[in-house]
Amino acid sequence: MQQEVDAVNLGSLAKQVLEDTDGSVVGEIVSVFPHSLYIKSVNGELIFVTCQQLRSPISVNLDSKINLPQNVKQEDTAFLRGDQIRLGESTLINLSRAKTYIAKTKTQLHQLAVTKDALHLGSLILMIVDNKLSVLDQAGLANGGASKFVSNGVLPFRRSSDIDLIRNAGRLIIGLGTGFTPSGDDLLGGFLATYNSFTKLMGRPTINLSFNTLEGKTNWISAKLLDYMQRQILDEQMSGLLASSASRRSDFILALETLLSRGHTSGIDILVGALLALCLVHDVTQKDDMTTVIARNLGLLV
Repeated sequence: MQQEVDAVNLGSLAKQVLEDTDGSVVGEIVSVFPHSLYIKSVNGELIFVTCQQLRSPISVNLDSKINLPQNVKQEDTAFLRGDQIRLGESTLINLSRAKTYIAKTKTQLHQLAVTKDALHLGSLILMIVDNKLSVLDQAGLANGGASKFVSNGVLPFRRSSDIDLIRNAGRLIIGLGTGFTPSGDDLLGGFLATYNSFTKLMGRPTINLSFNTLEGKTNWISAKLLDYMQRQILDEQMSGLLASSASRRSDFILALETLLSRGHTSGIDILVGALLALCLVHDVTQKDDMTTVIARNLGLLV
């Protein structure tokens, strides 16, 4: 049975991949879920086809829910035919009415406006929600690695601009934990996306790990998502969180809460990384020690 559905939004990076397609083959379908799937394009980019409405530069947002696994399988090929993407043999996505989504967040933010009280409240929220199996779960696989990331990387990095402190500590948590995107990947992604957004304010260089390093320690999709985060190719929820942290007129806690329910633990893990990075930016610019306080609040520092 053929499925046909319209796309309502097309992320700017996904659009560029389609425009650069040489011939008709877009790429290989590498993972399929009930209402979403991932495509590995022929040039090594990632396209996320989803019935959810959360927009990102890599997403193709559909206008209705369809049961993708009924007609699409992992390792099927995605083709481009005019203004249609064909998934496998019998699923068509019409692109003619899709609006292009371009992330509005600036790659460099020029002030940190989030207050100490908001950082405290954010850490409290993360501790009172169900954080089982996340980096905050002291019985979980990723908690010990997250604590070492804080002690060996984040804390000494407040007083030193040696980016190898984060690179070396970060490598040890890539692939750590369970889930489609391991908790260590989400923690590091949240940290790097946030830290790299404020490097101009701090007068420091951005931190990026090579994709070969990422791919060698975790699954390809998670490595690609982490790579996008460190390069600040972000969905609108993460962009909103960063924008709220740089604006006195935005609700940082509300932006934080929108991320909480993502995946099984991804939202919590990303937010832990983002909070640690925000505290680090605060400490570097204000000569303070909020990072230690928040890390202790989160149970990541004994």
